[in-house]
Amino acid sequence: MAEKEQLYAEHWGREGFYGDGVNVTRLQHVPDFTHVSGLHAPHRLNIADVLLPDRGDAAALPTAIFISRSGAQLSVSGRRQNMPFVVSNVEADEIHFIQQGELCFATAYGRIAALPGDFVFIPRAVPYQVEVAAIPTLSLIAEIPGAVKFDAAPKFEAQLGVPEIAVVTPEPVETTVLIKSFDGITRYVKPYSPLAMVALSGGSNPVWKISLKDIPPNPAGHPTQFAASPDNDELFYTLSARPRRRPPMHYNADYDELIFYFAGPGAWGAVKEPGTLTWVPKGLAHHGPSEDVPEGYLAWMLESRPTMRLTDAGMKVAQLMETDLYGPHPAQASVRRIGF
Repeated sequence: MAEKEQLYAEHWGREGFYGDGVNVTRLQHVPDFTHVSGLHAPHRLNIADVLLPDRGDAAALPTAIFISRSGAQLSVSGRRQNMPFVVSNVEADEIHFIQQGELCFATAYGRIAALPGDFVFIPRAVPYQVEVAAIPTLSLIAEIPGAVKFDAAPKFEAQLGVPEIAVVTPEPVETTVLIKSFDGITRYVKPYSPLAMVALSGGSNPVWKISLKDIPPNPAGHPTQFAASPDNDELFYTLSARPRRRPPMHYNADYDELIFYFAGPGAWGAVKEPGTLTWVPKGLAHHGPSEDVPEGYLAWMLESRPTMRLTDAGMKVAQLMETDLYGPHPAQASVRRIGF
């Protein structure tokens, strides 16, 4: 009796999880490839492998590993000492995800402590200073040009939102302030710290945090979105373990997908090392591992409408990735660096 042919379901979709789409059945596993050359190719890396100047130099800034056509970028920091200056990013909101260690963010609107698994949201033009509470530290930082907002009406019940932030009054002291803009750093020396204040006297505090473990995965349907930029150019989801069928082979026509594996104990397909970041550029067929992992794991996803590219620092530690279970691709083909 002839062996039954393997059939594969495939989905092509617009606007991530929410646009029009079409479903087909194929005999071939479309995500498979034997060789690739060029930049628009899936990769994986561990952020702990990135060469980080701020591990040894307190005056160094985080190291960019991805950058997009819009100016959005992902950077890595491994700071071991307090920042000797104050930073203000006038181009982008910053979302700091803590992988290891303990940090305190002293901002112009109070202080907020962060532990592994926490996201800390620092909007554009908010001066801040990072203080190290426990080493080693390792953070992944997303810089998003549009104003990122927490999903104020999530489809789940949890204690989410802005935490209490202690107000402190630093002594007036000469302070160096670095202004980050599209064309580099502008350095100011001020006769006082912009972090000093008397009290919060009104309005909503723009700095907030949330822990990945406090965002329950959607038990059915799409992953849980918890933050987004205007026009949904960047979308943040939890992609932690949950009972769900494995997704079909699919094309995401509008978004690059970057998935960050924070912690186990369970593995997400071929991804099992904490700190692993996977990237599937938009428009490429991919399958993806099952999220139904009884042992459990914690992970999150950034969907980026602007196309992402690895920087030189990211490319040095990245591996070509197969898009079935997201392991290293056996070909390990080289990717030739060219500009946008």
